[in-house]
Amino acid sequence: MDLKNEMEAYWNEASEEEKMVLTGIMKGLKRKRENTYSTYISSLMDMQLRKLNESTVEITIPVTHFLDNTMGIVHGGLTATLMDTAMGTAANLSLPENSAAVTSEMKINYTSPGTGKFLRCIAQVLHHGKNVIVTEAKVYGDQEQLISLSTGTFFIIKK
Repeated sequence: MDLKNEMEAYWNEASEEEKMVLTGIMKGLKRKRENTYSTYISSLMDMQLRKLNESTVEITIPVTHFLDNTMGIVHGGLTATLMDTAMGTAANLSLPENSAAVTSEMKINYTSPGTGKFLRCIAQVLHHGKNVIVTEAKVYGDQEQLISLSTGTFFIIKK
């Protein structure tokens, strides 16, 4: 069976939740193809980036069933991906074009379940050294409850 037929068969038997997830995935793939996003994961999670100042960024994502773990809350690994992306973005914005920052260490504390309509991550550079950048991120739910906090160390490399 080819992919088109598999997709059609899946769609015909899908629950409303499965149809919502598949529709979201297809929209994410389309956004990536249209170069709205630079990575598949940011496109699939529909990350909305806003630069707050020279060392701080905000990324917001809608909470969808695509992000659910088995308990129906946002999967911790996807929350970690949100924080890593935000901290990495903050770190990279502080560098010249011929350099990049890559994650070398990350510590996370989860404080509340990821629920609601959206998650908002604020990340900032705490220290910018010659070889490493230290960052922090906090994720909030739509009721401004703290979901998680993280610190990250990013190694500076030449492109």
